[in-house]
Amino acid sequence: MLKKELITRLSETGIVGRTEADIQSDIQSLLMSGKFGLSPARLEVQVGDGTKRRIDIAIGATVIEVKRELTSEENAVDYVAQLDGYVQSKTSQEGTRYNGILTDGRQWWLYETVPGTDGIRRRSTFELSSADRGDDLISWLQAVLATRKDIRPTQETIETFLGSTSPAYEQDHAYLEGLYRQVSHDPTVQLKRELWTRLLRSALGTSFDDQQDGLFLDHTLLVIEAAAIGHAIMGISLADLAADPARMIRGDEFENAAIYNVVESDFFDWILADEDGKKFITHIIRRVSVFNWSETEHDVLKVLYESVINAATRKGMGEYYTPDWLAEGIVEKTVTEPLKQRVLDPSCGSGTFVFHAIRRVLDAADKAGWDNRTALNHIQGHVFGLDIHPVSVVLARVTYLLALGDRLQGDRDGIYVPVHLGDSMQWYQPADHEEQTIKVDPSGVDLTSGQKQATLFDIGEVLAFPLADVEDPATFDRLVTAMTDKAKTYTDGSAKKPDLYPILQSFGIPEFSKDWKTLQDTFNILCDLNAIGRDSIWGYFVRNQVRPLWLSMKNRRVDVLIGNPPWVAYRYMTEAMQKQFKAFSEERKLWHGFKVATHQDLVGLFITRSVEKYLHDGGSFGFVTPLAVLSRQQYEGFRTGDWGEYLRGEVTEAWDLEKVRPKNDLFPVPAAVIFGLRHDFNPHDYAQRMKPPAAGFPEEKMVVEGIRDKRGWTQTKVGLTFAPIINRALTSDEASLSPYRSTLFNGATVFPQVLFFVAEEDSTNKLGQAAGRVNVRSERSMHKPWKDLEPLSGVVPRRFIYDVHLGTTTAPFRPLKPRRAVLPIEREALLTEKEIEDGDPLLAEWWREASKIWETYKTRQSKLSLLANLNYQNKITKQMGGATHRVVYSASGNTLAAARLDDPRQIVEHKLYWLPARSVSEARYLTAILNAPIITELVSDYQSRGLFGARDFDTYVWRLPIPTYNTVDKLHERIAELGAEAELIAAKTEIEGCGFQKARKIIRDALSKAELTQKLNAAVRQLIEENGAP
Repeated sequence: MLKKELITRLSETGIVGRTEADIQSDIQSLLMSGKFGLSPARLEVQVGDGTKRRIDIAIGATVIEVKRELTSEENAVDYVAQLDGYVQSKTSQEGTRYNGILTDGRQWWLYETVPGTDGIRRRSTFELSSADRGDDLISWLQAVLATRKDIRPTQETIETFLGSTSPAYEQDHAYLEGLYRQVSHDPTVQLKRELWTRLLRSALGTSFDDQQDGLFLDHTLLVIEAAAIGHAIMGISLADLAADPARMIRGDEFENAAIYNVVESDFFDWILADEDGKKFITHIIRRVSVFNWSETEHDVLKVLYESVINAATRKGMGEYYTPDWLAEGIVEKTVTEPLKQRVLDPSCGSGTFVFHAIRRVLDAADKAGWDNRTALNHIQGHVFGLDIHPVSVVLARVTYLLALGDRLQGDRDGIYVPVHLGDSMQWYQPADHEEQTIKVDPSGVDLTSGQKQATLFDIGEVLAFPLADVEDPATFDRLVTAMTDKAKTYTDGSAKKPDLYPILQSFGIPEFSKDWKTLQDTFNILCDLNAIGRDSIWGYFVRNQVRPLWLSMKNRRVDVLIGNPPWVAYRYMTEAMQKQFKAFSEERKLWHGFKVATHQDLVGLFITRSVEKYLHDGGSFGFVTPLAVLSRQQYEGFRTGDWGEYLRGEVTEAWDLEKVRPKNDLFPVPAAVIFGLRHDFNPHDYAQRMKPPAAGFPEEKMVVEGIRDKRGWTQTKVGLTFAPIINRALTSDEASLSPYRSTLFNGATVFPQVLFFVAEEDSTNKLGQAAGRVNVRSERSMHKPWKDLEPLSGVVPRRFIYDVHLGTTTAPFRPLKPRRAVLPIEREALLTEKEIEDGDPLLAEWWREASKIWETYKTRQSKLSLLANLNYQNKITKQMGGATHRVVYSASGNTLAAARLDDPRQIVEHKLYWLPARSVSEARYLTAILNAPIITELVSDYQSRGLFGARDFDTYVWRLPIPTYNTVDKLHERIAELGAEAELIAAKTEIEGCGFQKARKIIRDALSKAELTQKLNAAVRQLIEENGAP
C-alpha cells in the first residue's frame, strides 16, 4: 500500500519550498513501490548524445522530465522542447519507439514522436486531482511504462493495459494514424484497405463508415495484438519476435512448427510498408509481454476485442458475442455424435462455438481411446469456422489452437486451422450453386456499396480457379500460394511473364487441360496486378473466399450448424444490400412488406441461407437468435419453415432466455435459441401422396429460468429450469378485434428535439419584445449526432409556438405539462416550403437555419426534407381541425399510460398514439380501459421485448376485443364513470417537481389506495371476457 502522504504531496503543486528534486524523489519512490516490477529507476541519466544534458528519470522505453509546476502546454513550450530533444535522442540511439512524460506530480502528460516527423505530440493526460486517485495514477503509469511482468490476463487487466480507455490505446492509435498517413497512397496498401472495405460493408451495411480510418486502424491494432498474444500463448518467445517483428506478422514460427493458417500476411500487414511500422510492432510486443499468457482463459481474445471496440460500434455491426456457458450448451445439444458429425459455425466470431465443438470431439476421442495424431487429424476435417469479419477470423484461429491445447505438443501431423474469412451468405451465388470454378472479380461489384460507382477498381479481368476436383482445400491453398508468390516476381509489365509450368506440373494439373488454361490465364492476371502494385493480397483473399463455396457443394455439406448469426438490422443496410436482402427473402418466403421492413434483420435469412448452403438433408442446427424470432410478425415466414421450393426447416425446440439472470450477461435485447433439422422436399414424392416433411416451429417454447454459472454449462444447467408454455406468435392475417383500430393514429415526428422544442427566454436587456413575438432557445437533444449541436436561438412569432404532448407528458388519467415547439402551422394548416419562405420573415429565418442543420446531420438513408419528415405519412395534417376530445396513450413502456386531451390545437408527438372520441364520456371510457392493468397484462403477449421486459404497445392493444362505446350499455357507462372518478383523483394528486415516471407511479398508487384500480380492472376484465377474450 502506497503511503498516503506521498500521493498527497504529488497531488499538491506550487508548495513553497518544494523543489523539482523533491518531486523527482517522490516519483522515484512511487516507481520503486513494487507496482511496476522495476529495479531502481535511473535518475539524472546522461542523454548520451555527446552533450552534458541529463534525463531526470529513465524507465524502460520512457523518459520522465520533472518540473515544479505545469499549468498548460502554452506555458510549457520550453519544457516540451526539452523533452522532445531527449525523446529524439533516445529514439535514434535505441532504434525503437520512445515515450516522454512531462510531470509536476499532479499533471502527467504523455508524448511521443509523430511518424514521419521530428516532433513529439501529446497523446494522453492524467491529473492526480486528489490523493484518492492514487490507484488511478498507478494504472495509468502501468499501461504507459509496460514494465510489469506476470500480470494475469483478465477482463479488468486487459482493459486497463490495452483497452480503449487506456493511455496505451490512445498512444498506439495516434501512432497508427501518423503511420497510415505515410503509406496510404501506396497501391498495395490501398488494395488491402479496399478489400477490407468490401468485406466490412458486406458484414455491417451502412453502420460501417468506410470514409473513417479509425476502425481500420483499430482492426490493425487488434490483429497485431492478437498475433502477439497467439504467439505468447503458444509459448513462443516474444523477445525473439521483437528482434524481427515481420516474422510475427507472417506467422513464421507457426509454419516452422507445421501449423498453418493461424497468423499470416493479410489486410493489416500494411504496417510493414514503413520502417516505423516495425518499431510499432516491437512496442506492441512489449505491451503484450507484461501478461502471463500461460494463465489465460480461451475467451481472452474476445475480451481484447470488446475492450478496444466499444459497445455502440459493436451494436451497429450486429456483433453480440455468445457467453461460453450458452455456446457449450448448444454444442452439447446439437453435436450428438462427436466422432462422426462434421460441424460448421458460419458466423464464428472469436471462435467460442468452435472451441466448445473441438473440446467435445476431443473428450469423445479420449473416451474412444483414439491416439493424439488421429484425434487432431479428425478435428481438422470435422470442425470448421467461417466469418466475414477479418479481425474475428484472426481471433478465432488462435482460439482454435487454444482448444487443442497441450495436444499440439504430442505426436501429430501438420495442423491446418480450418477457420476462414468468407461470405457465408454468398450474396451473388445462386441457391443451387455447383460451379466447377471459383471466380473472384477484382473489378467486381462491391456487394454492399451504396455509391453509384459499381466497382472498387477495374482491370477488366476475372481471377478463376478450378474447384470441382479439390478434395483437400489445403492443397488448393498451397496451389494458390505458389501461384501468387511466383506472380510477385513480375514487376515490369513490358517484360516476359514467369514460367508457370513447373508449379502446375508439381500439382498434377494435366498439361493443356481446361484447368491448365484457366490457371495460366489467372496467373497472367496476377502478374499484371503485381506489376501495378496490386497483387500481394490476392492469394490470401482467394484462399479464404474458396472455403464457403467448397463447403456448400452437396457432397461436402456438414451434419451440424451452430452459432450466433449477425444481427444486422434492415434499416442499417445500404440501398443495394436492402435490394439483395429483399430479393433473397422473397425467394425464400421471408419478406413481409415494407410495413415491417424496418424491424427485420439478417438473422432469419442468414439461418435459412446457411441451412440451404451448408447443411445436408437431415442435418441439425442450433442458433442463438433475438427473442423476437419466436413471436414477431417480421419473422412469420421464417417460422413456417417453408424456406424454398424444395427446402423445409423444422424447428424442434425453442428456448426463451429472457428469464436467465443476470440479464446483462447475455445481449442488449432478450435472446432465444432455436434447434432444428433440414428436410429436402421432393415434389415427385409428394405427388405420389407421400407425407410432406415436417416444417415450422413447435406450438410450445421452453422458458429457461435461473442463474447462469460462469464456470460453464455443466454447472449452469443444474440451476436452470425449462418450462414449456404456448408460444404466442403474431401473424399478418391476425385481425384486430376492436373497431377502434381503424380510427387510431400515431403522433407526428417532431424530431430532432434541438430543431423544434423551445423554451422562452427573457430579454437580456431593457428593450423588451414586441407583442406577439417571443425570444426562444431550443432544447438540447439526447441522441447523436443531435446531442452535440448547440441550441438554436431566435425570435419567433408566438402564433407558431404550439403545445406538444409526448410520452413524457402523459400520465394515467392526466396529461402533464406539455412541451413547446416551433411548428410551421397557421390557421389549422401546415404551411408549404414556399409559404414558409414567403410568409413571416422570423419564422422563415428559423426554418432556414433548422433545415440547413437537418440536411447536414440527417442519416444517409433519409431523402426527406425537414418539413417532409415532420409530416411523414401526414401525421401532422391528420391532427389539423380534429375532434375536441382525443385519447392519447404511450407507444412503449412497461405499463400503459393513457389520458384525455380536450384542446384540439395541441399536437401529439410520435411517442404517443391518439384516437378521436365523439364525446367526453367515450373519451373517459377509452382512457379507463387503456389504464386498466389487465390491458397491459393481456397485450404483453403481442409486445416486442427489451432487456427490461415488454416495451412496445403500438397498435397491439386493439387486437383485444374492445367494443365501440355504447351509451345504453350499463357496463360501458360504468367504465366511463370510473374513468371520470379516476380523472378527479389524478388531478388532485400532488406531483409538482416529479419526473414523468415518478408522477405515473404516484398517481397509480393514489388510484390503488382509493380502491379504484381494483374496480376498474374488474369492469374491464368483464368487458373483455364478454366480447371474446383472446
